[in-house]
Amino acid sequence: MANPLQNEKELFEQIKTENITMPPVIWNFIYTYIGDDVTAINLICQYYLDKSEPMPVAEAKRIETYSSNAGDVIKRLTVKGEENRHFPDFEKNMPLHPLIIEMLTHYIGNDTQVINLIVGVHIETGDDYPLSKQEIANVLSHTSSLKEFMEKLREATYKGERIKQ
Repeated sequence: MANPLQNEKELFEQIKTENITMPPVIWNFIYTYIGDDVTAINLICQYYLDKSEPMPVAEAKRIETYSSNAGDVIKRLTVKGEENRHFPDFEKNMPLHPLIIEMLTHYIGNDTQVINLIVGVHIETGDDYPLSKQEIANVLSHTSSLKEFMEKLREATYKGERIKQ
């Protein structure tokens, strides 16, 4: 789990006080891309934990791909200035508020990097050294942290109409 920012409570209070929001189109994008990647990682990890088996390196490579994709989305969404042309459809909603950028980068960026570190050790060695159950559980811990943060930030910044399920 990404370590909480020291001033996390104050940051969420600032979001509330200043009515800092993220447009629904950005949230839909985040949940579509990052949410799908996190779900895929969870399903892979849960499969091997349920079977009580180590995870083969080939599956670790898939996790690294999903995690890297999620990290890349955050990098592209949080870029400042003229470089924010990665998503021209969102141009009128960019750049995001600096506080949102800081939080997305810290929490999602850090969790995706740690996931890549956990699985990357196995991938880079070139050996067929599978991930242990503890390493799989550690990956799940980071995806849980990532999902918890996204939900907390969504609750604080999403002012659009709720979709009924």
